[in-house]
Amino acid sequence: METIKISRKVTSATLRIDELKKWMGKEVDIIIVEKKANLSGTETPSAAGILERYKNTNMKDKEKTAWAMAVQEKHGNS
Repeated sequence: METIKISRKVTSATLRIDELKKWMGKEVDIIIVEKKANLSGTETPSAAGILERYKNTNMKDKEKTAWAMAVQEKHGNS
């Protein structure tokens, strides 16, 4: 199975897609996905908040001392 991606702005209900010529007469699935609008034009993707769903609120009070505890546990320094 081959997949192609074509990005264009839709300006009409009728699309001419030359890249589909080799599939003429075959059954295909065509999926249209709307792109998110980039309001600033210079915005870069950010990883901030990507791990939010994995947070453990029960461990929040240990955040401030976590690094020191990890070093002490690994190296045995007090």
